[in-house]
Amino acid sequence: MKYFYALFLIVLNFSNYYSQSKDLTGKWIMVKTMLNNGKNLDLTDPQYSTKQIFEIKENAIKISNFPFAAQFTKNQIKTSFRTLNFRIKDNYLIIQEDKEDKSSSYLKAEDFVKKFPEFALKEIERDGTTILVDNSLTGYEFNNELSLDDFIDKNINARNSKDFKNLNFQIEFILTTNNQLKNIKVLNSIDALYDSQFILGLKRATKYFNNLTGKDLLIFKEVNQLKWENDLADKEERKLYSYSAIGLKYFYTKKYDKAITELSKIKTLKTERNQFKTIIKESMIKLGISYLATGKINDACQTFNEVGDKTDFEIRNYLLDFCENK
Repeated sequence: MKYFYALFLIVLNFSNYYSQSKDLTGKWIMVKTMLNNGKNLDLTDPQYSTKQIFEIKENAIKISNFPFAAQFTKNQIKTSFRTLNFRIKDNYLIIQEDKEDKSSSYLKAEDFVKKFPEFALKEIERDGTTILVDNSLTGYEFNNELSLDDFIDKNINARNSKDFKNLNFQIEFILTTNNQLKNIKVLNSIDALYDSQFILGLKRATKYFNNLTGKDLLIFKEVNQLKWENDLADKEERKLYSYSAIGLKYFYTKKYDKAITELSKIKTLKTERNQFKTIIKESMIKLGISYLATGKINDACQTFNEVGDKTDFEIRNYLLDFCENK
């Protein structure tokens, strides 16, 4: 009798683990992080609005494309660096990092897109054929330990910042239903060498793509190179770096009025915005948050809307919380 009872417990525990593991496995998109008392995070907390994706497999987890070996129990995910307490409720995965006073809610990618249709794959016509436009969430899988960006980057030679005349690179291509690449088109070139190395890396990555849609999928990729301040030649570009550096210093020391004064100057500059997209975007997001922190909601919403829309995770929750009816 004891033998059968012990066997029953083993089977029961295995069944519970299998069910939990099955529920947990998959790709999860973060919806929002909040304090455990139900209140919003401080406006300046980096987790207030950010993109974070968990990809969970049986003995591993990818957190925003960084892979970790992991151990799973019925309520914890353990890696070498972190212990994540979790529970699943109403299809949401609730994650609380051990000993932290905030929790993050996630939805599986398919459920996320159903709940927030602004992320749905859009249909367009190309050459008389209906294709889908990728949403960076549910269009395809890239089945490699590296992210697609990191995989391609391995094929691009390191170069000195001052060697870059152009800093913004944009490319599009179609991933066919049988996982081949076609119609590769550079939309914004850095230079012939960079472009050719990027395309070579992209072609080498082909075998790791898995189109999930059943239709040809148009994928857009963008890379923004950085330039050291000492390598800047243009006076307007130097002003951009100066306004940003001073403004961010004020922002991080909570001197928001002074941050607004400096960061808003960036809007008056005549720099090529694509060329310095990364630094301008960071500065404009911090400007928007500074407006919120000083009660200037309309100015904040105008600034965020100049940055992007609700599909941009870096500003998404600010738009949802403060600008929906503006």
